[in-house]
Amino acid sequence: MGASARRWRQGFALAAVLLGVALVPLGLRVVNAAVRPPGVAPSYIPSIEFPRQRGPFDREAVAALREAANDYILIGDSMAGTRINPGHLSRLIGGHGAAALFHPGSGPAYWYLTFKNLVVDAGLRPKAAVFFFRDENLTDTLFRVYPSSLDRVAQDREPVLDEILAARTNGTFFRVHRALRRIYQYDQTRAWLEPILLRAPVAWSAARRARKKLLDSINNEVFGIGALRPMAAADMEAARAEALDFDRNLQTSVLPEILRLGATSGIKVAFVRVQRRPTPDGPPQQSPALREYMRRLQAYLAANGALFHDDWGDPDQPLSVYADGDHVTRDFRRTYTELFFRKNPEIFR
Repeated sequence: MGASARRWRQGFALAAVLLGVALVPLGLRVVNAAVRPPGVAPSYIPSIEFPRQRGPFDREAVAALREAANDYILIGDSMAGTRINPGHLSRLIGGHGAAALFHPGSGPAYWYLTFKNLVVDAGLRPKAAVFFFRDENLTDTLFRVYPSSLDRVAQDREPVLDEILAARTNGTFFRVHRALRRIYQYDQTRAWLEPILLRAPVAWSAARRARKKLLDSINNEVFGIGALRPMAAADMEAARAEALDFDRNLQTSVLPEILRLGATSGIKVAFVRVQRRPTPDGPPQQSPALREYMRRLQAYLAANGALFHDDWGDPDQPLSVYADGDHVTRDFRRTYTELFFRKNPEIFR
């Protein structure tokens, strides 16, 4: 056999192998359709989550908000929840008052979906929507993306959020990742294969009747609360340097979308940076990178017509009013509400 014939056969064999590598996994689509548990559907954020059975969208909350027709909507996590007394704020405001859409342990993805689906797309037109956050939260898209919580504020499809999450997790080639996921459905394969693999060590280590006892022993003795390390004072650590690169992280954050929704709906948008836990000697320390981040954030918000208020260094918020971590005491809640109303007249005009 001549050299050219051998090269041709080698090239044909390589092409056949590559074609097989590309086509054989397509058979998983058939398997996925056969073994998919009832009620399991593709996620509305498939870039970071495989198919599962999701919770319902909170239509009752939308109906209640429409009926109340509040002039102000407040959005945030427990930082806002421990600071704002919605009833007292409504009395200070007058009119239709304020609605607090706070969810403990939430992050910017949740706040974005809340604003989009419970306010803007629901047809509400309050005078202003106010977002409470800490430090770099607004551009940290992956901070507290908990699908079980997002369910109540997410529609069946959230393509904008999914694209943002894909760009953050997969980088420049996120569209390639998305195309491969759609073709091969490897996320759907993971949904049924992963539980089998996770249960395999227990299945191999114990007889059927002893498996539950072994699992309980591992969960309670190895991963129980008593075995965990003590938690730091605050539930959010100081930001790393890359998290404080405002210009880079802005492009893969929900912040531009929040501002776009506010502009197109005619809703004034405001952001309040709550003060983190002070020191006995005064306000919390800020690194040069954090100060530069906040400077750029403030300039960006101003350029896009949004309001901004920074609680950092407020002498009315000393260490004595703080409880655990960055939360303030219950007794200070009414006072903070009054401070918030008095120090932000531009929000309540």
